[in-house]
Amino acid sequence: MGLLKRLQPVRWSGNPKARRNAARRCTGEEELVRFSCEDPDLEVRLLAVERLQSTGSMRRVAVEGKYLDVRLKAARAIKEPAVLAGIMCERKQPDLMMVCFEGIRDQEVLAGIAGNPGQSLTARRIAINMFADQAQLAELLSSLREPALREAALDRIEDPDLKERLRLEEEAACGPGPEERALELAKRTDPDELAEVFGAFRGSPGAVRGLGALASMAGGGSTRAVEILRRQLKNARADIRLLALERLAAAGEGPGDLLADMVEEDPDPGVRRFAASLAASETDG
Repeated sequence: MGLLKRLQPVRWSGNPKARRNAARRCTGEEELVRFSCEDPDLEVRLLAVERLQSTGSMRRVAVEGKYLDVRLKAARAIKEPAVLAGIMCERKQPDLMMVCFEGIRDQEVLAGIAGNPGQSLTARRIAINMFADQAQLAELLSSLREPALREAALDRIEDPDLKERLRLEEEAACGPGPEERALELAKRTDPDELAEVFGAFRGSPGAVRGLGALASMAGGGSTRAVEILRRQLKNARADIRLLALERLAAAGEGPGDLLADMVEEDPDPGVRRFAASLAASETDG
């Protein structure tokens, strides 16, 4: 039994002093990661994590470490913002998140955190509050789906004219009854300018319906709304393509040269069927 005990790795020793000495002498990254992640003695853990050389090893400790102290120390040693963002996504722990944010100033990484549904809502809100680039913040706003995050991003906009325009976009694309809302807004806003506002929401069915209302306005629809609806016929989402095609047809506007391609090549059968019915009606006419 004594011989077996001597043959065991030092990290299994019940003597903390022996494990500390082993951690000081150890040069193998894998062994140091094990000491850092698992050892019950604080001094052993901290000695081991201080000797780690690779960012990958530090990331493992920050994510997999059994004890918070060593996870925080590993995170503070990491200099790559993208790695810190990944740690926050994998291990959602408030203290670890705050330490990770201490090492993140890159605007692209902050944008990635804010727009990533895999991150916690708290992390995404903090990333929005750390944004300094106003243009990127306005662009980020159009991609956020959660109302609380959209409001947080809007509050960070400093330019009053830009903030007012973005609030108008919020009302236009997110309010109830997009068709009625579009026609109401068109009474006090140029329809073509309003069409640009709706067009900024490329993946919003409500925005497409609003564009359809502008394209069908009594007394002459918005030509810009028609142009944007035609552009939506190339959207990656089949429901958006079909809705845009339906709204163009309702406004008495065809998809132009795209119709033949949609009949033959659109990957969605519903879009192909509707396009074929439009093509047939044009032939009959």
